[in-house]
Amino acid sequence: MEAIWQRSLALAAQAAQKDDNAARERLEQIRSENEVRAKSFEMREKEFETSARERERALADSRNHLLSTLRMLESDRATLRAREARIAALEAQVENYRRQLATVIARAVSRNRTLAERKPRLGNRPKPRTKPKRLVAPKKSVRHTRPKARSKR
Repeated sequence: MEAIWQRSLALAAQAAQKDDNAARERLEQIRSENEVRAKSFEMREKEFETSARERERALADSRNHLLSTLRMLESDRATLRAREARIAALEAQVENYRRQLATVIARAVSRNRTLAERKPRLGNRPKPRTKPKRLVAPKKSVRHTRPKARSKR
């Protein structure tokens, strides 16, 4: 009986050792799976961080570009406002000159009318006689010769 008992203890120890080995193998398998998952999560985190940094950089670049464009737009608007003010001032000046010109023309017209009313028109007045022009023969041109200059030695 003791042999049977020893035999059952040996079989039980073998079964326990097999179970222990299987549990260790399963534990190793779980550990390696966890390591693979951890590496996978780590790689995904790095990819997410990289893409997030790229998005932030692109967003910052876009903001800078937008701010630059808005500054240019504000500058252009200020230029347009200044031009519009200048145009309005010039239009007012032109209108003032038109009024002045109309006044000058009106005065000239009224002055000419008053002068025309004062002067009687001489409709059939004979033209003054002019003397006929005399024909003069062209003068003969005289050629003058210059004395030669002496050479200096």
